[in-house]
Amino acid sequence: MQQASLLSARSALGPPAHTTRPVPAGDLWWLTAVAAVFTACLLASALVTPGLGWDETVYVSQVDAHAPASFFSAPRARGVTLLLAPVAALTTSATVLHCYLAVLSGVALFLTLCIWRRLLPAPVPALGGALFAGLWITLFYGPQAMPNLWVGYAALAATGCFLRAVRKPSRQLAPRADRGAAAGLAAAVAVAALMRPTDAVWLAVPLFAAALCVPAWRRPVVLLALPAGLALGCAEWAVEASLSYGGLLARLRRAGQIQGGLGWHLSFDDHARALQGKTLCRPCHLAWEHPVTAVWWLVLPLAVAGAVWAVLRVREPRALHGYGPAARSGAWHPLGLAPIRPGSLVPDPAGDPGPADGRYGSGPAWPVVRLRDPRGPLHRYGPSPVVLPALVGLCLAAPYLLTVDYAAPRFLLPAYALLMMPAAWFLYWLTRLPRHGHAWAVALLVLALTGHEAIQLAIAHKMVRSTALSQAGIDRITKSLRTAGVRPPCVVSGEEAVRVAYQTGCASRQPAGHDATITPAGLARLGAGRPVAVVVAGGHKPPAYARGWRRVALPAVPDFTSLNAYVSRPVRPAGPAGPAGPARH
Repeated sequence: MQQASLLSARSALGPPAHTTRPVPAGDLWWLTAVAAVFTACLLASALVTPGLGWDETVYVSQVDAHAPASFFSAPRARGVTLLLAPVAALTTSATVLHCYLAVLSGVALFLTLCIWRRLLPAPVPALGGALFAGLWITLFYGPQAMPNLWVGYAALAATGCFLRAVRKPSRQLAPRADRGAAAGLAAAVAVAALMRPTDAVWLAVPLFAAALCVPAWRRPVVLLALPAGLALGCAEWAVEASLSYGGLLARLRRAGQIQGGLGWHLSFDDHARALQGKTLCRPCHLAWEHPVTAVWWLVLPLAVAGAVWAVLRVREPRALHGYGPAARSGAWHPLGLAPIRPGSLVPDPAGDPGPADGRYGSGPAWPVVRLRDPRGPLHRYGPSPVVLPALVGLCLAAPYLLTVDYAAPRFLLPAYALLMMPAAWFLYWLTRLPRHGHAWAVALLVLALTGHEAIQLAIAHKMVRSTALSQAGIDRITKSLRTAGVRPPCVVSGEEAVRVAYQTGCASRQPAGHDATITPAGLARLGAGRPVAVVVAGGHKPPAYARGWRRVALPAVPDFTSLNAYVSRPVRPAGPAGPAGPARH
């Protein structure tokens, strides 16, 4: 009783000097193992994928000094090109680029999960990282030059840095550590904006709102870091909008038009069907032949809701220590966004230090008391590390589920990265329930996770194999066009023009569509002076300007049973040998 009264008297002075034990380094092995297995899987798929996809070609061509740059549409940002630039300066080999991105993805996953080590119980970041890394979408896009996965890493890092930056200063947490977390928050938001500016806005807005709504989180360094990171990351995109699109609003309008017009579109069913193994479902007329592939997608929101429900059931007693007057008075935020604290501790009569070990007092006037966290390791940091990623994840998913009338599974990768953390916490919480008579439930949970991962790996393998076949078909088309005399300087238009043109060393020009950069008459004039190839799907007639050009049969590729190319006959200019004649092919 005397010790308890001493603790109560001391609590009025603020948080104790040593209330937390450092996070054990053993959990780093789990994070390392998750990242290593993830990297190995990505390298395996990178080595069997011989070429670049359509979107990848657009990004890589921007930094390839030996090929014309492909059309860069309004929604795109330059973040991926900056990521590729160091290696692309040496080589643009698809295999080398994919291996580079595979290793970089594994490192990014590891560093991102390390941010969450001090926010969640040790097994949870590793489990959440494994759940996210095990999705076929993550495995498929991990080694690819695409922006969405990097937005996911940035969103997870930004939310973790935010939670660490809003801790109240104490003797356990030096001001320099606070500044480091705030700097990490700004850098993560800037990376997200470099990759996809609109996604960065949906990331920064809920974090900024949370900092305003929770009085203990209204720290100037946090409130400045979010807009600073957003402005820094969006600066290049905004400048390019002014120079090439007539202003920022004009570029946003054009981006909306390219995406089919943004409005009220419920695309939940489209996203669920696309999980069968479809990179782009537009329009989404895909039959739902394998509903089992979307079971995890339907269970994920339930697990997140269960985590929020479970973590908000805990109410902090008034006698427990925390940071700030709201915490010390026992006040509780209605959304669970309570001040972050390293642990609320009470005397441990059994002498067991528990997961949040600490000693109270440092001099002879204060008795040494071992402390434990009465809520256990599940609630060591309060509900915020569970509630906040759930809120931010929902904000990131909302625009793609509610305003876009088509589905691409990669769009939701940032949301999945955040939602997997509360889902992993919920699974960890389930395993800590009283186990008497419930061993079968734990075994069932393990079996369900194993089956889920088996399905994800099967879809990932199918997607990698399908992509390899498609890219091998593009290589065959390229060889056929080269044999037909299509060599630089040259132009390719029509079906698969972006990939075929890049592989051939030509420029890709389209007279129609969102990337229309030339008129049919302009293509005809180009064909008079250089090789121009128009690729047409089998059964379709060539455009009027190409009907007199030479027809070249092309090898079939996936999604096209037959293809034909119509190649111009450029007139060679007169030279010393005599008058101009038809070029030799």
